[in-house]
Amino acid sequence: MKFCAAFVVLVCCAGFCAAIQCYTCDSITESNCADEFNPSGITVEKNCVECWKAKHEANGSQIVARKCFTTDGSLAKGCHSFTEDSISGNVCVCSSDLCNSGPIVAARFTIGVVPLIMFLRSL
Repeated sequence: MKFCAAFVVLVCCAGFCAAIQCYTCDSITESNCADEFNPSGITVEKNCVECWKAKHEANGSQIVARKCFTTDGSLAKGCHSFTEDSISGNVCVCSSDLCNSGPIVAARFTIGVVPLIMFLRSL
């Protein structure tokens, strides 16, 4: 039984440990990168460890950026507020393929992890 549980955990975690793909763009140069996201023509970067999406206001306009971390970032997965040089906004970090496409990027990670945790607690 323990071997079977270990195998299930390994299979479930394999997707979280592998390199992922992330959208890379900003709404200043690509209008379809804004919150009403249209992936047509957007660059997809491979071999990422995490994806992120940042959003803030500048000069009365909303700026959105979607990027790839190629090394483990210093932010925990999920969404965080930031303020730097009088600019404030939020950044969301996730770790599944193209997870930085939507308005809330943390949900996909949670959908994969919660069932795994529930399974492990039942053992």
